[in-house]
Amino acid sequence: MSSMPRAAGLPRSAWRFAAVGAVIVGALLSPAAQASDICQAGDPANAGLGLAEVKPSKGIDLRKTEAPCPDDSGLCKSSLHLKKNELVLTTSRISGPYVCVYVAGSSMDVGGYVKQTDIAPRPPLPLKAWKGKWREAFGNWIKLRVEGDALGAEGEAFYPSAHPSKEEAPGGPNTGDMPPGPAAPHNNVAVFAYPDDHGPDSCRVIVALDNAAVVVSDNVADGGICGGANVRFSGDYYK
Repeated sequence: MSSMPRAAGLPRSAWRFAAVGAVIVGALLSPAAQASDICQAGDPANAGLGLAEVKPSKGIDLRKTEAPCPDDSGLCKSSLHLKKNELVLTTSRISGPYVCVYVAGSSMDVGGYVKQTDIAPRPPLPLKAWKGKWREAFGNWIKLRVEGDALGAEGEAFYPSAHPSKEEAPGGPNTGDMPPGPAAPHNNVAVFAYPDDHGPDSCRVIVALDNAAVVVSDNVADGGICGGANVRFSGDYYK
């Protein structure tokens, strides 16, 4: 099933469907993580995800993943520029001073490296801060509830929107359902996924909490199926 980026969206995520995003620095990185330098499509290292923001006032350029990259040379500079305070999803993939990240709010299909010193982890938030119903500009919604030390979820996503015109979708929108969890947040990130017996193409929804918003990524562009054609959960959601 193919996947198409939406034509419009909230300011922070409107351009993000071409690439993906964020950080665990220093003590947050396990010894096993530092032994790997993989950063490529289909390998988001979901177990080590964390939320961070870009620090330099001028922003930073994502570094390419092909050998001999990453380094500071022009050869390794990618076309994607991350702005100051841009949120990224960090992984447990480390190469020297670099960490593999994905742009938060996009599909987890393109990776790149940034220097660990150029990003800062977002402050941890309590479990109760996740609770509530979160909505996105196209009508997608996610409802999160606290279940012990984890989160349960329900939600729907729509394409092209929850209430398209007859010209846009004569038969109504394509729809998809949120994996229910449970998911235990770690470093402000919770990964909702179906059990392995649902197959490798089952929907995976990655939710990052940043104060008043949840920034959601999915695996649709990497072959995951989250419902009907072009249905995706990626974007910024607010209560």
